[in-house]
Amino acid sequence: MSIPSMDYTLNTYLAITLAPTSPYFAAPANLVSAQVVQSAPFQLAYVGNVGALQDTHLYSIPKSQYEQVKDQVNAVLGTLKPNHIRSIDVQVPRQRAKRAGGEL
Repeated sequence: MSIPSMDYTLNTYLAITLAPTSPYFAAPANLVSAQVVQSAPFQLAYVGNVGALQDTHLYSIPKSQYEQVKDQVNAVLGTLKPNHIRSIDVQVPRQRAKRAGGEL
């Protein structure tokens, strides 16, 4: 599955690594339907796989929401550790740099 174009001006993206024993490992999109996530004061959306990694998936939250509730995001998703979630990493856009001349 390829990830659609990401808009960092509108969304904050989280790379979430799932535990292999979690039911969300086989159906990562279902994480957004988890009761603890559904009752949270933010809207989590499934974006897709991170590259070829089977256990790491990208989720988005509207940037306007995330700025106001980032501590709650960490608290809510933290309740799913370690049984369902192994790690949560906020994705930061980076400018790609070209290599000069013949550098490898």
